[in-house]
Amino acid sequence: MFSNFRQDAKTLAKANHLTYAMIAKQAGIEESTIKAFMCGANDSRRVAEKIADVLGRTLVYSNGFYMLADTKEANE
Repeated sequence: MFSNFRQDAKTLAKANHLTYAMIAKQAGIEESTIKAFMCGANDSRRVAEKIADVLGRTLVYSNGFYMLADTKEANE
């Protein structure tokens, strides 16, 4: 459900030099929550939305999977 999202989020975070701690701080949630989500122990849509916001993307659900989309693309 979130596997593509997680992979894309990790790639974007790395490209933007963001650690899980930095994402957590900007999202206003605990770093442990980010870590749990990113390793697959937690499948919270709320957490995914917060991560997407920090990365400047939109969370999109399509064909049974969540993924990241450019905010511009999601609004079209």
